[in-house]
Amino acid sequence: MQGLYGYSFVESGKNVFTLFKSRGWTTIITDNLIGNVLFMVSAGVGLITGLIGILLANMKGLGAEFAGGAFGVGFIVGLVLTSVLMGVVESAVNTVIVCYAEAPNEFQQNHPELSNAMREKWRQAWPVEFRY
Repeated sequence: MQGLYGYSFVESGKNVFTLFKSRGWTTIITDNLIGNVLFMVSAGVGLITGLIGILLANMKGLGAEFAGGAFGVGFIVGLVLTSVLMGVVESAVNTVIVCYAEAPNEFQQNHPELSNAMREKWRQAWPVEFRY
């Protein structure tokens, strides 16, 4: 809501919490696993770039004593860069959830196929909490 309406950070947080509480969505928000999934993606990319670091160290003829350092540097670079990108993705997902909670009817009017698919999946995941 901060970016949508210009509220302060604290005021936006309170407004979003109030919105989810009024909709009965507090369980939905606590079950939001997108951050965990995106961290696993970042860690996976970190592992791959770490392995690429080892491969490059071996191709350059560096000894086994450099393999750990090459892996560490590759892992950190891959993890950090991917985490920044996944932070943008997580923010986008959170924005969609907040906008959907605030104006589900507008979403239905403008994008009925996407809205129906989202409602169906959310009803399957949260049959009691999701009442649209």
